[in-house]
Amino acid sequence: MQTFAVTQDDLGRLSKIFSKCVSTKTVEALGVLLGEQIQCKIGKTEMLDITELNQLTPAFADAENMSAVYLKQTGDINVGVLYYMPEKDGKKFAARLLGKKRLDSFTKLSKSSLSETGNILSGSFFNALANDQGCNTSADIPGFAVDTFMSILEFPAMEIGIETQSLIACTAEFSSSGGLKLRMLMILDPLNAKKLLEKH
Repeated sequence: MQTFAVTQDDLGRLSKIFSKCVSTKTVEALGVLLGEQIQCKIGKTEMLDITELNQLTPAFADAENMSAVYLKQTGDINVGVLYYMPEKDGKKFAARLLGKKRLDSFTKLSKSSLSETGNILSGSFFNALANDQGCNTSADIPGFAVDTFMSILEFPAMEIGIETQSLIACTAEFSSSGGLKLRMLMILDPLNAKKLLEKH
């Protein structure tokens, strides 16, 4: 297995790139979708071995399933983006999108609305990344799932990190003025991280 050295300086530079893309375009897109003010908190960017995925599990994820949307962007740079929230919050989010007071269970339409939201938010992030870094990419079709956080994370983590057996991850948390919360996880492998930094 070939290894790709990523320094703390590299992680700091990646963090600035992710923060710029998310805090401008993704926050704006979510605000337009919900018609609300959005606050965003960007977490640190870190490198993990593929066996250390449990370090990405949020504290609230132990007791309940997550509703999540995953997209991967391929091209010059391969990046995966996972949006997730507790299942009950996903139902509230979908109800808001569909103009309903509440949603007791996920329907085909509500799943579609959340998937499309992930598609739009990812598009804003990927476009910002492409414009800022000058890379050509295209996004895959979004996938929706309700499961434990680790079960949801395993597929994108293995898809992205299979070659290097490691991941670089950065988290972001969005809070709306109406009380909705959504989390975003950006992942790429060290090889693609180096490609991204070379473009910057």
